[in-house]
Amino acid sequence: MGIPIVVNLSWFLTLALVTIGLALTYPGAFEATSPYRNDKLVHWSMGGVSGLVFFASILLHELAHSVVALKQGIPVKNITLFVFGGVSQISGEARRPLHEFVMAIVGPLTSLALAGLFFAAWWLTGFSNANPIAIVLQWLFFMNLVLAAFNMAPGFPMDGGRVLRALLWGVSGNSMSATRIATLAGRGLGYGLMVLGGLALVGTLRAYVGAWGGIWFIVLGMYLENSAKQSWFQAKAIDILGRHFAEDVMHQELETAHKDERLHYLASRGGPRYLFFISDDDERVVGVLTQQEVEAVPEMERGTTTAGDVMRPTGQFPVALLREDATSMLQRMEQESVWHMPVVSEGRVIGVVSKEDLLRLLARGFFPEARQAPPLPR
Repeated sequence: MGIPIVVNLSWFLTLALVTIGLALTYPGAFEATSPYRNDKLVHWSMGGVSGLVFFASILLHELAHSVVALKQGIPVKNITLFVFGGVSQISGEARRPLHEFVMAIVGPLTSLALAGLFFAAWWLTGFSNANPIAIVLQWLFFMNLVLAAFNMAPGFPMDGGRVLRALLWGVSGNSMSATRIATLAGRGLGYGLMVLGGLALVGTLRAYVGAWGGIWFIVLGMYLENSAKQSWFQAKAIDILGRHFAEDVMHQELETAHKDERLHYLASRGGPRYLFFISDDDERVVGVLTQQEVEAVPEMERGTTTAGDVMRPTGQFPVALLREDATSMLQRMEQESVWHMPVVSEGRVIGVVSKEDLLRLLARGFFPEARQAPPLPR
């Protein structure tokens, strides 16, 4: 579906811990008369298969979020498997509360559906405690049930927090206040997990959670609290940028260059970040050149390579319309890995918006004192 799947190195640590933990605990799940009770090869195989299938379940959970996002026209950068499971890197926000609700709820519903499938398969084995497959199916049923329930915790950016935000947004009509409440709930959930982890470490919850579980709770709580805080800053940034349009922030001074000009000359004239509109002999704009194309050419070859050799044709370069908001432009700049975006009106380029311009807007929104700061070099 065009969604990259990224495996972070930390994921292998979690897979190893899950495999080892299950391999050591599975023997106790067998009934005393089972021939597999003391078969270590079977136990380790069960642990490895259980871990891999569970992470495949997490991947399906995240794919459900991503597919719904794509159906709504929201780009998905990737899905990353990491130490805490998986996360969809969705490069945009839902436009309506209902869209947000559906995108959030579909993940836990997928986990519930998988739990139902594993339960049905477990039932077909007769709930046997002598069969390795039945024991693995029982664990997968339980873990998918836990995954669905945990993700429905009402704290942003958990799925339950997104559902809460969608409901508050739908009732109040104010997405920012809904996001603020949901992210505060997420930070509260993170602090709560850290407190539980601390109590487990000092032995207060010894009957329920061990020391290792306490450490896991603390780390998970820190991750959730930080994610909720970052989500609020992201929401605030989107709100700040959403108030401005391309026509408000564009510069009408357009840097031009001839297609036969050498790269070393353009690079020295361009400054730290630059964009040139490349013209032909008839003074028609035929391409765009940025530092990205220049830096791809070895420095010793820039004296003989021309702008026309490496420029991007105008039809391949992302452009903005006058009334496109700054949030959309910044997101597209990130997706396309560009620092500038020409602004087009009635088929003509009338200005340029740079990423520095948009970051300066954010700085002024977050830090009012930045209004007095000198402009960034171009």
